[in-house]
Amino acid sequence: MKIGIALSGGGIKSFSQLPVFRKLEEDGIKMDAISGASMGSVIAAFVAAGVDLDTIQERLIEIEERFFKEKTFILPSHKLLPFSKNRLEGGYVDGALLEAKLQEVFDELGISHISDVKIPLAIPSVDIVSGRLVVFVSHPELFKSPNPDWIIVSDVPLALAVRASCSFPIVISAVHFENYKLVDGGIILNLPLPLLDGYKVAKKIAVTMHSVPKMEEQLRFTNTLTRVLDIQRVEMDKLWIKDADVVINIPLDAVQIFDIGKGILTIQAGERALAANGEDVFTDLTKKRWFEKILKK
Repeated sequence: MKIGIALSGGGIKSFSQLPVFRKLEEDGIKMDAISGASMGSVIAAFVAAGVDLDTIQERLIEIEERFFKEKTFILPSHKLLPFSKNRLEGGYVDGALLEAKLQEVFDELGISHISDVKIPLAIPSVDIVSGRLVVFVSHPELFKSPNPDWIIVSDVPLALAVRASCSFPIVISAVHFENYKLVDGGIILNLPLPLLDGYKVAKKIAVTMHSVPKMEEQLRFTNTLTRVLDIQRVEMDKLWIKDADVVINIPLDAVQIFDIGKGILTIQAGERALAANGEDVFTDLTKKRWFEKILKK
C-alpha cells in the first residue's frame, strides 16, 4: 500500500514540518511519494533526496541565518519599492539569491536535477501569465496527471523548481523558465494533496499550519499582505483536506510567514503538535484494508 505526504506552504512556518518526518521515521513508515508547495517544497525536496533529518535541519537553519544576516526580506521604503532591486519582476527580493543558496546546499549533497531524488516528488508552481498550474515531477514515468490542464515538467534543476514554488508574489521575484513566468505554487495549490493522486498513492497525509495570528493595530504593508494570503490559503486548503487520511495541523499563532529568525521556534511547535496528536497518530496508515487481507490469504 503506497503512502504519500503533502506539505503545505507557509514560509518559515514550514520548518515545523520536520518533526512529522521524525515521527514517521520512529514509526517505521516510509513515504512512497512527496509533494510540497512554496516553502513546503524545500522540505519535500530534501526528504525526497534522502537527506537525513539532522542534516536537513542544519541546512535550513544555515540558510535562515544567512537571510537574517543579509536582511534579505527587509521591505524597502514604499517610496523606493517600485525602483528597488533593479525593478525585479514580481517581487522586491531577487529569487536568484534563494536559488543560488539552495543550489549550493544541493551541490554539497550531490543533488542537481529533480530526477536525482530517491522518493517520487511533485512540486507546484503557477504560470502568472496563463494562470495554469505547472507541476515539476521527478518520476514522470510514474506520474499520471489527474488534471489535463496541468503543465507537467520533469526536465528541470531541483533548485529552480523549488525557487519557482517559493516565489511569493510581490516579495520574491518571478522565475522565467522556458515560456513561463512562474510564481508561488500556493496561489492555486497551497496544500498539494491532489498531486499525490498522480503517483497513485492509497493513503495520504496532509500537513498544514493553520492558525489565527494576532494582527498589529497598525496595518503595515507586509503583515497585511501576508494575512490576506494566509486567509486565502487556509480557505483553499479546506477544499482538499477532506481527502487526507491523516491531517497534522501545526498552529503557529506567534509566527508570520517571513519571521526570519524563528526557525527553531517553529520546529519546537511542530514537536508539540505531534505530541498532542498522540503516539498512534499514524497507526491507521499501516492497517490493511479488508480486501487486502483477503488477497493476502
